[in-house]
Amino acid sequence: AAEFGPRHFATTVGLITSHHLGKSNVMACEWTMSVGWKPLRVMAVVHHDQLTHEYVSASGQFGVSLCSDALAAQSNLAGSVSGRERDKLADPLFCDLLLPARHIRAPLIAGAVLHAECEVVQTVELEGYTCFLGRALYAQADPEASPLFYHRRKYFHLGPQVAKR
Repeated sequence: AAEFGPRHFATTVGLITSHHLGKSNVMACEWTMSVGWKPLRVMAVVHHDQLTHEYVSASGQFGVSLCSDALAAQSNLAGSVSGRERDKLADPLFCDLLLPARHIRAPLIAGAVLHAECEVVQTVELEGYTCFLGRALYAQADPEASPLFYHRRKYFHLGPQVAKR
């Protein structure tokens, strides 16, 4: 049997946007999930070393753009380059996709399955990570968009429906 590890999970990918002191950032976060519906609450788990962690901690807010399968290149860039080294949102892959948010300072990313503008209502500290629990001040979904899935460092489309029985 193969050794078990985190790459055995299949996840969706959230593009987490943040803003602090006039600068915005984006990171790919496969540990982004809904944890409540009325109101919508979203949790993003972010490593302490990430620029996103610094910005969300300071501002108390973050944006979530849940990736559609059209955003694989943007997810790859956002997850492989640090915002401390490069302004990812100024990259041509993102330039035409930035959407102004209604209630937070961070932009959102066009073409997503779901957008949520969140204010942090609780944090939970883990070893090296913070779970930011955000209450959505505004959320919008695109029923036509197909989610992007991440598994074993590769991206996948949503496949055909599987019968429950």
